[in-house]
Amino acid sequence: MDPLNRRSFLARAAGLAALPVLTPAARLFAEDTPAPAGPERKSLVTDKQLEATRKGLEWLAKNMSGKGKAAPWGQSAPVAVTALAGCAFMADGHLPGRGKYGDQLKRAIEYVLGCSAKNRKGYLADPQDGQSRMHGHGFATMFLAEAFGMMMLNDEMANKMRQAIEKAVDVIEYSQTTLGGWGYMPEPTYDEGSITVAEVMALRSCRNAGFKVEKKVINKGIDYLKKSANSDGSFKYSLQGGGGGGTVALTAGAVASMQLFGEYEAKEVKKGLEFLKKNKGQVKQGGGGWGHFFYSALYATMAAYFAGGSLWEEWFPPFRDELVKSQRPDGSWAGEFDNAYCTAYGVLTLAVPYQYLPIFQV
Repeated sequence: MDPLNRRSFLARAAGLAALPVLTPAARLFAEDTPAPAGPERKSLVTDKQLEATRKGLEWLAKNMSGKGKAAPWGQSAPVAVTALAGCAFMADGHLPGRGKYGDQLKRAIEYVLGCSAKNRKGYLADPQDGQSRMHGHGFATMFLAEAFGMMMLNDEMANKMRQAIEKAVDVIEYSQTTLGGWGYMPEPTYDEGSITVAEVMALRSCRNAGFKVEKKVINKGIDYLKKSANSDGSFKYSLQGGGGGGTVALTAGAVASMQLFGEYEAKEVKKGLEFLKKNKGQVKQGGGGWGHFFYSALYATMAAYFAGGSLWEEWFPPFRDELVKSQRPDGSWAGEFDNAYCTAYGVLTLAVPYQYLPIFQV
């Protein structure tokens, strides 16, 4: 299966050639560097992969919790997990309010919008959720922005989404620390690598969807990630905390985040890719040194896809095959967090080469 162009997909899915679409991220802003042409990226999509994606989404659809305004997914971290699950449906080409999973997506959006309404300043949080915090805010902001770009712009829900996204961006901007990172709470008092990755990717999604993001905030965020690089190519857990980290998870997230803003030739990106390549033998779920397997799998897959060429061809098949192999008979994945979280990440990882989700496009 060849990677699908988002413009043709949206026109086909909606049946309207006039459906508003967005230009791919790498060409939307003049100051961003486009992805290097290099060797063509092979899709490397298999029938088993497509079947695993289908089964994963079916499991998510069947296991929505509660009704009405209750969180659709994620017992421990509903904001974060609902956002990731929503992105998983869109990554397979499904649209909010349309088609097989349109209702599930619509309900996920309504839940996140409800979180925005509960917080005057736009922090995407649920009073019943003590886990998601700024991770959840970043994931939820990205989810709304990705969905916004796939909807008719005169849609009533899209108008509500626009307001929520603008407020969510404000929260990210005023929560950035002086070092350029972000921490667990919406205040500039602490920074940590994985949260910084969540906010940087959210800002990329918002810019893709046409929202204003202060360039200085992006520059500081990218600079934070660069300063977090270790000499071996891995990335620190925290600048403020004095180091830590050095894991595949932190490295993959940092590298993919910088690539999303055109930093393909940065020495930190190149060394980070080398670090990931050296550690690809630890791909199996639960393998020593990996930790956070599903998180690592997604962001390493994104980094390899953005790099393209032989790295992508060497890197993705082991991830793909391990994910297909480890999927449970009911279609879910299980691991370090609740099953909805693992299943959403599993589907997202398999869906990177499908090229439906704007954040995956180069």
